[in-house]
Amino acid sequence: MAAVESAVYNLLGVFHKYSAEEGDNLKLNRSELSTLLASELPCCYRDDAMAMLDLDGDGQVDFMEFIEFITDITTELQDMYLNNIRRYKRPPKFGAQTRSEKAIVTLIKVFYKYAGKGGNPLSLETKELRQLLRKQMPTLYPCLEGNSQFKEILQNMDRRHPGQVDFKEFMSLVANFAVAVESSFLNDLDSDDEEEFDE
Repeated sequence: MAAVESAVYNLLGVFHKYSAEEGDNLKLNRSELSTLLASELPCCYRDDAMAMLDLDGDGQVDFMEFIEFITDITTELQDMYLNNIRRYKRPPKFGAQTRSEKAIVTLIKVFYKYAGKGGNPLSLETKELRQLLRKQMPTLYPCLEGNSQFKEILQNMDRRHPGQVDFKEFMSLVANFAVAVESSFLNDLDSDDEEEFDE
């Protein structure tokens, strides 16, 4: 499986592994969130994590809130990555141990593997973004390439720097893809349940 898609599926797997432990298996309660952070993202473990992640105030964290948190963490780590390159002239060695940490590091490395070939090393030009999507997000690429949606997404991402996509914008695209995969997964589950009920 392509690296970005694999990272997304790993994050989905981690979320559902912990959300399924008690109560609503599509949301993390305080205990599940605490266990997930301690096990998967020890660098981000905080006692007030629920208040930070629970954006809608319902006392639980759904996948959309979780992936937004992952986007923020990844963007912060990417800043550390850049600072290390500026200071030491080499990328840092991330000591990624867990599935979540490895997924985050993969997203950073993939972005910089494609960025800068045509100029700015801190952003993806349209051609570089197309290459990245084609090779690292092959499930999404045909959907975008086959219709006007791709142009629309690029226009929305291009507002600040026309023709270039920075890391935060790339992570927004990854987060949207992750939410779409999650929705598709849930729809498949609902369809399976309906078929069982019909029988």
